[in-house]
Amino acid sequence: MSSPLRLAVLGLVHDHVWSNIPNLLQSEAITVVAAADRHEPLRAQFSSKYGGAVYETAEACLDHERPDLVLCCDTNRRSVELVELAAARGIHCVVEKPLANRLAGADRMLQACAAAGVRLVVNWPTAWQPALWHAARIVQSGELGPVWQARYHAAHNGPASAGASDYFCGWLYDEAENGPGALMDYCCYGAALCAWLQGRPEAVTAFAGKFVKDFDIPCDNAVMLLRYPGAISLLEASWTQIGAVPWKGATINCVAGALQPRGQELLISSAADPQGSLVPAEPAPLWARSLGAYTVALLREEIEPQGILSAEVSRLGQAILEAGIASIADGRAHPVS
Repeated sequence: MSSPLRLAVLGLVHDHVWSNIPNLLQSEAITVVAAADRHEPLRAQFSSKYGGAVYETAEACLDHERPDLVLCCDTNRRSVELVELAAARGIHCVVEKPLANRLAGADRMLQACAAAGVRLVVNWPTAWQPALWHAARIVQSGELGPVWQARYHAAHNGPASAGASDYFCGWLYDEAENGPGALMDYCCYGAALCAWLQGRPEAVTAFAGKFVKDFDIPCDNAVMLLRYPGAISLLEASWTQIGAVPWKGATINCVAGALQPRGQELLISSAADPQGSLVPAEPAPLWARSLGAYTVALLREEIEPQGILSAEVSRLGQAILEAGIASIADGRAHPVS
């Protein structure tokens, strides 16, 4: 039996790290051995949960521990540099969504991993919901006809109000480290979904502003329109929504029906059932049941990257976001690079 893959965690300022580590450890083929972060309280928090060695710098961690893979959970900007450090040492990389703070950084990540011949895994939290894969299979089968709109609404009342740590808020509110506020944090989900199910849009138009928050952030609301042949898809992000209305998540409108993935269930509407019926989601593929299962399948079973988990799909999603950023800057529709 092969030895477990040795995992090092680079960066602890992204709050998702505390769920990503156990999600990776759902696979017995992965063991966590070390972490690196510049903040002593976060290093202490990691040690109390997982033991292992802790380091102040990623370089020291990588060179002393020589892990098989790393989980990068620093700021969106710094994770680019961490992937480059790991890839240069021949180490596989897992990063949290989106790839980076800007498209140029995403391309640096992809280039570094391609040059080193290592894998780059992008963790989309929505990917571990079986209803997402069930909906994608229906769309791709064509049984409901073409998509005329994919809509993704992602919202809460802002990171601090939602309970994010000071470490997390400290860089989410910083455009250089995160990208432009709510747009980068939440439109990214819809951008990746559209990239997967609809491909490259012809053009993107976007709008953003700070309407409610009274402190210095790039934007607290954003809307993006993606123009496709025969479709206009809509991405909405808010850091000011209180409550559950409107619906938070994906709605995929096809010519003959609509789909709403809801975790373990899928809402399917049609002309014969316009109010829709919730059905149990079909099981996701074995490799799509946890971040750990997918990472191990990619590295040990050498499966090909799949769906929204493909780094190339994430790159297209990042390019859609970049076109939106350009549109906000000059008020025009922009093509996708």
